[in-house]
Amino acid sequence: MRYTTFLLLAGTILSSAPANAEQILLGNAGSKLTLSIYNQDLALVKDLRPADIKAGTAEIVFDGVAQQIQPETAIIYGQDLKVLEQNYSYNLITYENLVNQSVGQEVTTVRQNPQNGENIFEKAVLIGSTYGQPVLKFPYGIETNFSGRIVFDKIPSGISDKPTLTAKINNKKAGSKNLFLAYLTGGLSWKTDYVATITDKNKLDLTGWVTINNNSGVDYDNAKIQLIAGDVNIVRQSVQPRLMMAKMNMIGMDAGSSESAALGSVAPEQISSYELYTLPAITSIKDKQTKHVGLIEKSGVKYVKEFNFNSPFYFGSSYEFEKKHPGITYILENTKNANLGLSLPAGTMRFYENDKNGNLQFIGSNNIGNTAKDETLRLNLGDAFNLTVKGKVAKVAEKELERKPKNQCYSVKLLKTYTAETTVSNADAAENSVIISQNISDNYKIVKESIKGKAKNAQTREWTVKVPANGKTTLSYTVEIPQTTRVCD
Repeated sequence: MRYTTFLLLAGTILSSAPANAEQILLGNAGSKLTLSIYNQDLALVKDLRPADIKAGTAEIVFDGVAQQIQPETAIIYGQDLKVLEQNYSYNLITYENLVNQSVGQEVTTVRQNPQNGENIFEKAVLIGSTYGQPVLKFPYGIETNFSGRIVFDKIPSGISDKPTLTAKINNKKAGSKNLFLAYLTGGLSWKTDYVATITDKNKLDLTGWVTINNNSGVDYDNAKIQLIAGDVNIVRQSVQPRLMMAKMNMIGMDAGSSESAALGSVAPEQISSYELYTLPAITSIKDKQTKHVGLIEKSGVKYVKEFNFNSPFYFGSSYEFEKKHPGITYILENTKNANLGLSLPAGTMRFYENDKNGNLQFIGSNNIGNTAKDETLRLNLGDAFNLTVKGKVAKVAEKELERKPKNQCYSVKLLKTYTAETTVSNADAAENSVIISQNISDNYKIVKESIKGKAKNAQTREWTVKVPANGKTTLSYTVEIPQTTRVCD
């Protein structure tokens, strides 16, 4: 009943072929297979299979389709033929299915003689089944809790070793032709992992690997693989696409030609608002297999390393903080001038660097989103151990500018002045610069500052503080902030 419910929900028709209909089994031999895989546990399978079909009505059997196929999305197309109906069978060979489909049949049972361990073979009729538990009729009576094994002489009709899609067709012209099958399936996904190896103070080598996971329940042999970067909108309960019958060249099944290319030459093309990556070599991916394929390889990519610190000062009262560490940010300009300039699919970028003895060390990672060329990547990899920051609001003063009566209270305009000090300590053997950001009210005024800063936006000011090796630098500044408060006697 479980499988019947699924098939009805899928909108398929379970029927046998007419007695006079030719049945043609189409295996994978000679097929041209293309997979378009999305980031969202989704793939479009496009399968072109040769067939020799007589004129008239026939039943075409496509075996080896994905177990997670969305049957309502299936498209079948062939020259000079019309698809009358499509049927999907998902009754696979399991013990429960073998028992359920063999009800009413005679089977062989096997029990072990407890005295000598020999097998005892008996014939019985399988008269019923409850959740795969057989009810057997022996000459001596009916067994409902049989403890032995059952031997089936054959596979019952209605179940198979793999999912099967069938189509009843009417073929106008006999002869050899290619039949095109396309459908959406779950169980296929891909992601990108990047390895960034620091080679110099401002250069790194970048490689990108695609990880493809196949949990769709079927093998894909000798397939052309295309990867779609971007999130497509998915309506989970799709309408039947029978009216969408498209010619093969509209779906991208042009003879399955391929070209070989070295690692790093996989150039994307744009389709709609997404990026399409076509892997250069035909490949196979088995069910329950994870495959790694090289996508990007770039040497000498320019980067900038920054130390950033967001000051926690809140200019409402006196405040101080002790021993905080600035964050480490690696900045990559995705441009040709920086020796990059590629469309980078979303994924995880991991950074490595050699120590003084030449041993490779992992120094941090972060995720990137889908990044078009000419965009900027800012990746935070953690906190700087050898840099510490402490600070305090050293002085607070206020001056009343105006007092206006408002009902029984007063609206008072004040000018508050804060003097803040932030000290950066550097235990490193080289000079470092730390960018300090401070959030302030949008109508602030800097009265004086020991290091010239700049406005990052209307509410944030930034200072670049240079700190000598094994030394300290103190940033001090005074800021005026007008405030309005309400005072009642």
